[in-house]
Amino acid sequence: MTFTIVFLTVIIALIVSKTRAIVLRNNLDDISEKRLLITGGLLILFLITNVTLPYPESLYWFIGLGIVFTGIILSFNVLKKEYKRFLSLSTKSKIVNVLFYSLLIVVTNIYL
Repeated sequence: MTFTIVFLTVIIALIVSKTRAIVLRNNLDDISEKRLLITGGLLILFLITNVTLPYPESLYWFIGLGIVFTGIILSFNVLKKEYKRFLSLSTKSKIVNVLFYSLLIVVTNIYL
């Protein structure tokens, strides 16, 4: 259980730092910033409740996909800006980013 709490804390810190970096990098207005913070908060809340209240497999994917789609709808304009920034990166940076976030998602699904 200690490993799970430490791992969850690291993931939450990563989500918070990435959210903060996106807000500062894009100079978001108040509404977009609030929407992005709500999206990050929903994701953090989902991870915490997943650890404390284990869901059945079907409910886990239903809630998870619901949060992802809600987050996409809430912060679509920010996602467009970040996608354009991603496309302007070098090929090596693109590969590193894709591999890092894919690995993070896989490891999170394995351990949580």
